[in-house]
Amino acid sequence: MRAGFVIGGIPSLGHSGSTLASWTIVESLLGAGHDVTAVLCPARYLLDETVPERVTALERLGADVRVVEVPDPGPVSRSRFARSLVAPADADLLPAARAADAVRAALGEIDAGMAFGIEAIAATAGYDRAPFLAVLSHPPGVPRRLRLRYDPVPRSVVARASELSFLAHANRRTARLLRGFASVGVFSGHHAEWARQHGVRAWYAHYPMPDVAGPDWREKRTAGHAEPGPPRILMIGHLRGIGTISGFHLFVPEILPALTRELGPDGFEVHLVGGQDPPAQFVEGLRHPAVRLRGQISSPEHEFFSAHVLLAPNPTTTGASARILSGLTFGSCVVAHTDSVVGIPELEHGRNSLMAADGGGLARLTLTALRDRELRERLGDEARALYESSFSPPVAAGRIVEELERLATA
Repeated sequence: MRAGFVIGGIPSLGHSGSTLASWTIVESLLGAGHDVTAVLCPARYLLDETVPERVTALERLGADVRVVEVPDPGPVSRSRFARSLVAPADADLLPAARAADAVRAALGEIDAGMAFGIEAIAATAGYDRAPFLAVLSHPPGVPRRLRLRYDPVPRSVVARASELSFLAHANRRTARLLRGFASVGVFSGHHAEWARQHGVRAWYAHYPMPDVAGPDWREKRTAGHAEPGPPRILMIGHLRGIGTISGFHLFVPEILPALTRELGPDGFEVHLVGGQDPPAQFVEGLRHPAVRLRGQISSPEHEFFSAHVLLAPNPTTTGASARILSGLTFGSCVVAHTDSVVGIPELEHGRNSLMAADGGGLARLTLTALRDRELRERLGDEARALYESSFSPPVAAGRIVEELERLATA
């Protein structure tokens, strides 16, 4: 099969959950003996000094890589701006739509194609030369609304009007675009149901994650936990990402003080792993003897294996959480907000994770896990079993490859 793979980013082993998942899918397609033309149409802010190396790595994997620029919108008159608020075109809401012609040309002759993420969906929605599979985590309005709730920033009247227009139109427009695809995989059971209710041929797709922990994960976890020092809690994710920021709203005023009261300021460590600095409103609260700002780490294996608890307190209703899925691969003891089941419905409190709906509950569960080694190990073992049965490349990426093969021969 000649497969086209379109993404508004660059698949790679690192950087984010989407880059990991997309790399895994491309690798699985190539491993199944298919030819892959990978068309990358990243936004300008993603074009940094790491791009050449990442593109080369994708080519070494075996993909035919083609990079497409998303054109600028050009001059915008007042009347055109007003129309974009009231009756926005696809490109007003989803700029990658402007790259549709270039993406079509770059794909060449294919038997089936896949659009990974909303940018790729916008760039391929009108493609009619081969059947296309679309995959996404959630409607684009979901993270925007969360950003307004948890990370509001002063905006000009114009910017505020644009944001309200996006929120009013983006989800319905996305549903309309998705109805044109032959098949749509959604990395969230909840949001897959939303898509079906809007007439989309949607199904719940498990988010594929590479096994960066390796077959000897259990031995590495045991060695990590045997390191000297106080019990360690890991919180991982871009510090300006809305998932992390929403979690800070519970961690800083509720969870951290509760842990300090029970364990003392020097009786535990919290490792915050992720790029950028935390938002200004949390800087003072994070200035604490137990908190270690570790920054961006290219290989976080040691952080996962040495952490006694992976804490994911983010109350967000987006798709599958890459931080939790990563924890599953390492056999981590996961303590998470109950909203996490929106993206990963297989999470079960007391079976493969511990979950609570508020800061106090998350603090109590974290303390319970830190004080009970057998509980941590049992939950971690079940977390790893969940990864292997549902989110490992042969299962999750394999299902996506099978769907593309079906479309190519339909």
